[in-house]
Amino acid sequence: MTNIMDYYKKLIPFLGQAIGLSCEVALQDCRAGCIVAISNSHISGRQVGSPLTDLARQIINNGAWKEQDYIAGYEGRSQSGRLLRSSTFFIKENDQLLGMICINYDTSCFSQISNALLELGGLKYAGNPVLINSAGGEAAPKETFFDDLDYSINSTVTELFGDHIPEHFNQEDRITIIRKLSDKGVFLVKGCVGRVSHLLRCSNASVYRYLSIIGRESEK
Repeated sequence: MTNIMDYYKKLIPFLGQAIGLSCEVALQDCRAGCIVAISNSHISGRQVGSPLTDLARQIINNGAWKEQDYIAGYEGRSQSGRLLRSSTFFIKENDQLLGMICINYDTSCFSQISNALLELGGLKYAGNPVLINSAGGEAAPKETFFDDLDYSINSTVTELFGDHIPEHFNQEDRITIIRKLSDKGVFLVKGCVGRVSHLLRCSNASVYRYLSIIGRESEK
């Protein structure tokens, strides 16, 4: 039986070359929870095996893909802070979301040109360009792309503890952090357990034990 995702994997490098180096094209497999093909990855710094973004997981969880075939023209940000014009196409089969084709267009060079022209004309720069929203008047989603596991872990710790990060994490702290990382799909990335155990200053076995505890909690 042909896997429909294999067809889209072949499409990704073609789109990347056809559209050009300013545009990243990524194929996210919702079943695997990660990127399975990507072209022009210098835009976001991600690679094959990088986890789904928070927005992708939000789309999966809230069922937005059931009501529409794509979301076009929303705002994205690269890890370096560059403005991206992002669009996502949903790959569906038998009422299931199999994957997403994500196109992220780097508009930073065009912003620089437009700003320069406005300055030459003596006009004040009015801010970021307005992005198209296909959802008909609803607030457009925003997405930030990161691939660094250490960044994901550290940002999660900051999100949970703010400016009061404990010098030493107790078991409850570690379970809370690992639960949040699990929700973000971090543990789908190969080699992440060792990175998490290092940053949380515990053993790999402890991380697996905490994951087991979280798994049992979710089954109740």
